[in-house]
Amino acid sequence: MLILGIFGGLVLLMLLGVPIAISLGLTAIGTMYWMGGTDLLIMFAQRAYFGTASFPLLAVPFFILAGNLMNTGGVTQRIFGVAQLCVGRIHGGLGHVNVIASMIFAGMSGSAVADAAGLGAVEIDAMTRAGYRRRFAAAITAVSSTIGPIIPPSIPFVIYGSLTNVSVGALFLGGIIPGLLMGLALMAVIAVVAKRQNLPRMLERPAGREALRVLLGALPSLAMPPIIVVGILTGVFTPTEAAVAATLYATILGVLVYRELKLSNLLEILWESAKQTVQVMFIIAAASPFGWVLIQQQVPNAVINAILSLSTTPWVILLMVNLILFVLGMFIEGIAIMIITFPIFLPLIAQIQVDPTHFGVVVVLNLMIGLVTPPVGMCLYAVSAISKVPMGEMFKEMWPYVLVLVAVLGVVTYCPAVTLWLPRLFGLVRG
Repeated sequence: MLILGIFGGLVLLMLLGVPIAISLGLTAIGTMYWMGGTDLLIMFAQRAYFGTASFPLLAVPFFILAGNLMNTGGVTQRIFGVAQLCVGRIHGGLGHVNVIASMIFAGMSGSAVADAAGLGAVEIDAMTRAGYRRRFAAAITAVSSTIGPIIPPSIPFVIYGSLTNVSVGALFLGGIIPGLLMGLALMAVIAVVAKRQNLPRMLERPAGREALRVLLGALPSLAMPPIIVVGILTGVFTPTEAAVAATLYATILGVLVYRELKLSNLLEILWESAKQTVQVMFIIAAASPFGWVLIQQQVPNAVINAILSLSTTPWVILLMVNLILFVLGMFIEGIAIMIITFPIFLPLIAQIQVDPTHFGVVVVLNLMIGLVTPPVGMCLYAVSAISKVPMGEMFKEMWPYVLVLVAVLGVVTYCPAVTLWLPRLFGLVRG
């Protein structure tokens, strides 16, 4: 009854339209008051503070800032140009360009929403001008943005690492192959659709000198992902320091190299980055006391026992965990889901001997699919606002792509080597 009361109160507040962070906070306050009266409410402030007082979480505002700097400083247009140079000539070429550009940008921003908002405007405009249906362009933009937090760097991986003490470097490496699989799977569906619908393609390939100009112009941007990943692996800087380096590098590119980032833009960029950071940290601060309440009331033990009573087979348990995360991802923001569910799922996966690095990639990939599933898909909202395409129409176009992402999730879940091969190769995960 207590579990039903806690989660029933949370769901009721969300159905009434209360923001997720405030819903979590009010539910935690109400349960704490019921547990110990006003004397226990001091724990709310303490848990909210300790939930955000983590050195790895300092990477979050800097990766957000780096993404916004790149969106304004001319990086996104050059990435799109290189991708177009590679695959623009084939049927449905700009659909493939959209995915490849997202894969490249994923190595810089670490945020799906930054990808959708930044590259999205460039991609949708280019595709509609080339004769693609606006609904198709919006759908591809939304689903390809989910790759952003899987290919390193990744804000969700930083948060997962800070919550679980798992190596962020191992998580970054673990996300590379799954991210590439996501991109290839989306491109395979685009190829089928392009053939059936005879989608447009570039009529002329850029001449050698023009192609070289596009490539050289984008080269400084393309250097950022290797700098971040290699820097972390070699110990030159921590993931948090890598976020600072990415911000500095993006500033240099925008101001000195491309000269598209003006001082007049900086105040707006800093303000927007601050708002996005506050949104993320507010959710973490509110979810931390909620997670503490669940542990104090032994909710994780009750849920674990319920799951194990259904099955003790690892693959069945992983299937149930994925189904729970998938359903939650339709209604709740991903970071909040991680903080709420980890006290339950981490002891469970330890019992069935699932590697926490592997599990982290599975969780984040699952939650990224949640960003493009209604009714509460952040990337759906972002792309709908940019493209002026209603969310319902967009999802009608994108459901085959969501299905292939779910198929990739299945591969990553049941083939741990896909995630763990690179971390093991670099000695970050034990063989």
